[in-house]
Amino acid sequence: MSLRSRITGITTGDQALFIRQDLFDVVGGFPEIPLMEDIAMSRELKRRGRPASLRAKVVTSARRWERNGIWNTIFLMWRLRAAYFFGADPARLAHIYRHAGRES
Repeated sequence: MSLRSRITGITTGDQALFIRQDLFDVVGGFPEIPLMEDIAMSRELKRRGRPASLRAKVVTSARRWERNGIWNTIFLMWRLRAAYFFGADPARLAHIYRHAGRES
C-alpha cells in the first residue's frame, strides 16, 4: 500500500494523512461523502503539490482484513476505487463496503 501511495500520490484509509491546517482549509477539508473522502482529499492535495511519503509506520485497524482475508479485501477495494473513478455514487459504494464479507 505504501509503494502504491508513493507512486500515485493518493493516500487511502489504511494509511495516515498529515496535512498542515492552512492547506486543509484551502482545500475545504474532507469532502462530505460517505466513502472515498480520503481519495478525493488526496486528489485535491495532489493538485497543489507532490505529497511527501514518510517511512514511519502507523497502526490502523486490521478487522476487515482479518474478517474478509487479504485478497478479498484488496479485490473489494480495487473494485470500489475503480467504480469511484468511473463516477459511481459514494453512498452506494459505502453500502457495498459496509456489507462486504458479511453473512446475510
